[in-house]
Amino acid sequence: MTKLAAHDRTRGLQLTLGCVWLLDALLQFQSFMVGRGFAAMLRATAAGNPAAIAVPITWSALVVGHHPVAADELFATFELLIGLGIAWRPTLRAALAASVAWSLAVWWLGEGLGGLLTGTASPVSGAPGPALLYALLAVLLWPPPGWLRLPAVTRRAAAARVAWLLLWGGLAALALRPACCPRCSE
Repeated sequence: MTKLAAHDRTRGLQLTLGCVWLLDALLQFQSFMVGRGFAAMLRATAAGNPAAIAVPITWSALVVGHHPVAADELFATFELLIGLGIAWRPTLRAALAASVAWSLAVWWLGEGLGGLLTGTASPVSGAPGPALLYALLAVLLWPPPGWLRLPAVTRRAAAARVAWLLLWGGLAALALRPACCPRCSE
């Protein structure tokens, strides 16, 4: 594969991630997200988590519950800006950094770390959580300095293989955990 083809494929994947953020922003504007249902959904992710994880989740759910319209507008606007920032080359790096930060915040405060610490995590139930995958993709799609240098592309390919190995290995471990440890699934 030529350097230019690798660059074009990477840019295509970056734009795909940007489109996913734009879709997320549009979904955030749903009427359900403005009502009390969104805060209740957030609050539910605190259940079973250690206090250090659950208390900030409960606090954020309380804030969203008291100011649902403002919170929804803020969240949707931020996701919209991330998507547009990824699409516009001059802001690509800043938008990818914001994508990682926002994804990790959503993974913690919105998804309860995908249930990984509750003992209920399973690939069937959505663990480790889509927001964590957004962060992983943003890291893997980070543009190297000197966009067309082959060693950077080679390094990125090696990092991607390791990241995907960890992801799929983790999903396999979550899927096998109840079979390997019956007490864990009680």
